[in-house]
Amino acid sequence: MTDLRQFKSKRDIQSGLIACLKDKRFDEVTVNDICTQALVGRSTFYHHYADKYALLEEMVTQRATKFDQLLDQRVASVTNDEPLLVLYQQLEDDAAVITCLLQIHEKDGDLSDCYLKSLAKHAQKLLPQVTLAVPEDFILALYSTTALTAISWALRHGEPAAISRFMNRLVKLVLSTQV
Repeated sequence: MTDLRQFKSKRDIQSGLIACLKDKRFDEVTVNDICTQALVGRSTFYHHYADKYALLEEMVTQRATKFDQLLDQRVASVTNDEPLLVLYQQLEDDAAVITCLLQIHEKDGDLSDCYLKSLAKHAQKLLPQVTLAVPEDFILALYSTTALTAISWALRHGEPAAISRFMNRLVKLVLSTQV
């Protein structure tokens, strides 16, 4: 099988899973459902993935890695609106997939958890610069969940410019609340 055929098969299988998730929860989706949506045979599916969990894990890992890389760029200029807007725009092409995957909470396939951990890790880089009156863990959890809500909302509903301005004002407010 050529690389192009492998790429197309994996792309179709991943699209098949997302199509299935529009009608069913992940635990209700079968490999047969995915193959039917993807227009591939079960042997093709099993050539690429051990099961639907391996498929989910690969899709989550791909998006989590990309998100982490985008956040690396974002942290460099956290109080400027433009990098956050660019983050939303770079995720926008994959919005349908990301919003579906954010709803799944499997042990090795939880994009929401990966995003929260990545957001906290990147926010932690900024905290040594400020002294806050509340525990660092609280600020990290607050920032991470708020940022994830903003990202998922912007991907589902649009208006990334307004959301990025709001989030940057919120971060500036929190970071300026020194004690």
